[in-house]
Amino acid sequence: MSKKTLLSRDELAYIQQILGTSLSSGSLPIPSFRVDGGATANALLAGLGKHSELKLEANFGEQRLSFPLQLVEDEFHALHLELGAPGIFQQGAVQRSWRLVLEHPVTLLNENGQESSLRVYEISPSGVLLDNRQQHSLPENFNLWLPLPGQEPIRLCGRRVRRVSKQLTAFRLDLLPGSHGERLRHFLFQQHRLQHPQLQQRA
Repeated sequence: MSKKTLLSRDELAYIQQILGTSLSSGSLPIPSFRVDGGATANALLAGLGKHSELKLEANFGEQRLSFPLQLVEDEFHALHLELGAPGIFQQGAVQRSWRLVLEHPVTLLNENGQESSLRVYEISPSGVLLDNRQQHSLPENFNLWLPLPGQEPIRLCGRRVRRVSKQLTAFRLDLLPGSHGERLRHFLFQQHRLQHPQLQQRA
């Protein structure tokens, strides 16, 4: 997790449309809900927040968005729920993470920022589909960087799971500590919005 579970301006606007309410106030550095359920209800929620994982769920047809919530107390002892980047799931007979199918494959970078031979065709928070542009067999494991336009690359570590076609192999991602997992979820959420504008119009 990153130090701050912030939503970008576009992500916040999307949530506002889903919920039909404004989450922003220019003075707040983090988008949040004010919790005002009275002393008893707030104490119960605070207790749950310390010992449980809180989430906001939104279902749209065959897709489910799960926003992590962090409960924080301000200097006036008021409780706030802060939104994090969501997990996006494709529902059906088997639920799985929504995958972003890239229009053009993206070449992963090594530690020095140089292109590796591995290219990403699909990606989710839990896995990627790769090929090897040098036509060699793919490794059992990889530790490389996903370049993003206008941002620092995201570190990805993967373990080979299975071959899905003559060209592509599936890898399970082991997200590293720090902000990489959160940043990957933010990126996927942004791409999901661009591909599914109808979800915004339904709110």
